Amino acid sequence: MDETKPNAPNSGRAGEWYSPAPSRASDRPPRSFLDARGRYLQLSVGYGLSTETYEALVGMYDTFDPADRVHGLPPLATDTIRDWLDNLRPGIHAVARHDGRVVGHAVLMEASDEEVHELAIFVRGSYQHARIGTRILERFCWEADRYGIPAITLFVQSDNRPALNLYRSMGFEGEYVGHGELEMRLDL
Repeated sequence: MDETKPNAPNSGRAGEWYSPAPSRASDRPPRSFLDARGRYLQLSVGYGLSTETYEALVGMYDTFDPADRVHGLPPLATDTIRDWLDNLRPGIHAVARHDGRVVGHAVLMEASDEEVHELAIFVRGSYQHARIGTRILERFCWEADRYGIPAITLFVQSDNRPALNLYRSMGFEGEYVGHGELEMRLDL
């Protein structure tokens, strides 16, 4: 990941990732965690994507189970995956790794309404239902609050009960927008 935030105030040395300092060390979100199945995962968060992370994401999405794709995302073909990731590159990314292998990815992008950032989360099939998405979402809520992002939105299938339960437990509220989909929003 590119851990440098462009135009970060008082960021110190070149290449240093800027994040407002939490008031207490315990306020910092974890960089590693055990998932619900006892697997040790590392979570990195930052702006942009390094070449190494970009290629690891291409590899993860290239083998993503078609049953886990919604509205054509993530895309199917390698070239289309690259085009998609190129469009997402400037966002805030969270990448979860297990034994060095990318198993989860989320991106928070500025939406057309600059007050709102849109979130998308993807977790490899064999790692779903292990609270990895929960950890990523918790981290993004922390990051968004620290950077003064006033609201996060996302889209979810109305029959995706695990995701709906997670989003609602974090305070997201939603409304049906048609075609079996809800748009949910969290005001921070």
